[in-house]
Amino acid sequence: MAQAADIFAIIMNVAILLVFFRFLMQLAVVNPYNPVVMSTIKATKVVDVFGRIFPTIAKGRVNIAALILLFLLCLLKKFGVMHLSGLPLYNGTFLLIATFMESIQALIRILKYLIFATIILSWVVMFTQSRSPYIEVVQELTEPLLAPFRRILPNMGMIDLSPILAILSLVIAERLMAEVALRLLSGL
Repeated sequence: MAQAADIFAIIMNVAILLVFFRFLMQLAVVNPYNPVVMSTIKATKVVDVFGRIFPTIAKGRVNIAALILLFLLCLLKKFGVMHLSGLPLYNGTFLLIATFMESIQALIRILKYLIFATIILSWVVMFTQSRSPYIEVVQELTEPLLAPFRRILPNMGMIDLSPILAILSLVIAERLMAEVALRLLSGL
């Protein structure tokens, strides 16, 4: 039973990650002709089906269909893992709130990983003097996160401290979300 739950969770995590990247790529206005972006869009055609029902907002940058699909996938994952693990199913309100909180926490975690990837890939680009489509996508995805911190910090030449401030902000947000989730879910 536990193995089935683990396999189901892995499959759902891949689907969630793909839809999440599709949402982020549209939000960050990543180059649509990049092969990585094109393959992600092709792998997440289901977002286009939802897109016929739910509009995009903010001049086409915020894809409501992708957000709703993300939430539904997270809800299905939570329900499926609980069912396959033999855990008791809680009431619907608990399941919805827990799914929402876990989705926000997963979003923060993925953003931290993207910033770490940007830091590492900047060193790779510096030492190899080559760029790949993957590196470009990761850097374009994190630029909207780092830009506000770059405006705050003084220009220090080759040293960019904006990733450190961004990660620190995300860690604080993650801790706050964990506290809110704990208080909210303990009240149910």
